[in-house]
Amino acid sequence: MGTEKTNGIPGFSNEPPGLSMFSWFGYFQTAPERFRIIRDAGFDGVMLAWEDEEEPVRITKEHQTELARMEGLRVVNAHAPFIGWNDIWRKNPAENTDFLRKMKEWIRGCGRENIPAFVVHTSDMDLGTGYSVENGIAFFSELAEEAQRSGVRLAVENVSRQYLLRAVLDRLDVPSVGMCYDSSHDYMLPCGRGRILKDYGSRIAAVHLSDNDLYYDRHWIPGEGRIPFEEIVPGLCRSPLNEISLEVCARKDDPRSPEAFCGQAFEAARRLSEIYRNAALYCEPDTH
Repeated sequence: MGTEKTNGIPGFSNEPPGLSMFSWFGYFQTAPERFRIIRDAGFDGVMLAWEDEEEPVRITKEHQTELARMEGLRVVNAHAPFIGWNDIWRKNPAENTDFLRKMKEWIRGCGRENIPAFVVHTSDMDLGTGYSVENGIAFFSELAEEAQRSGVRLAVENVSRQYLLRAVLDRLDVPSVGMCYDSSHDYMLPCGRGRILKDYGSRIAAVHLSDNDLYYDRHWIPGEGRIPFEEIVPGLCRSPLNEISLEVCARKDDPRSPEAFCGQAFEAARRLSEIYRNAALYCEPDTH
């Protein structure tokens, strides 16, 4: 499960989609404990934060990959740190060498660990003014070349400024660059609400599915909020990814145990999988 569709026609697969979940879901536990809970809930894959975990015990990102696989979990993708992205638009790559060097090394690290996709943002929370789209495109061009060399697909996530993502996808229409579709980010924005998925669904390289109240990035389990997943999920079958991935997080006062939370997340993922499989039977091939 979770392998790309191999018949050459996005929109149909005899294989059910893989079911995966982000490794951090709101409970203060070690990575091995979380991996076991995710596995026991029924998931067969996990998404990792590509940074060393310092608490409650130190575990390097590479060792997290090994531990997840020891529990029988596929490592679906890794996520770059969130901070530092505004500068790629304010400076050209020659003025931003430290961040560029780190990013290229992280991409190479994913290649060494056989992680198929590396998720990145386009900007931090407040980009402000005084930036250049050309600077950002030049930065992402270098990442795309490194991703190609490393056998990794760059999955650029839809965050608050979708026009930046559109610029990256339009200007870098190459196999090593795709989109990470985040349902919660999309449905926080009046300009979102499925438009980016409709326009670039064939470019999906990673998926972050979670629910919200249409105002804030809640990371609720699908079905706990107001996002119309019955409209979203059919759009996912236009890409060959064949994966249902949840990026969910328990609320601070959540009464559920970690096991109960992940169990309910898995049931939600299973329901989305059924919608996906039914839609895939009738999905129009996208030859983009």
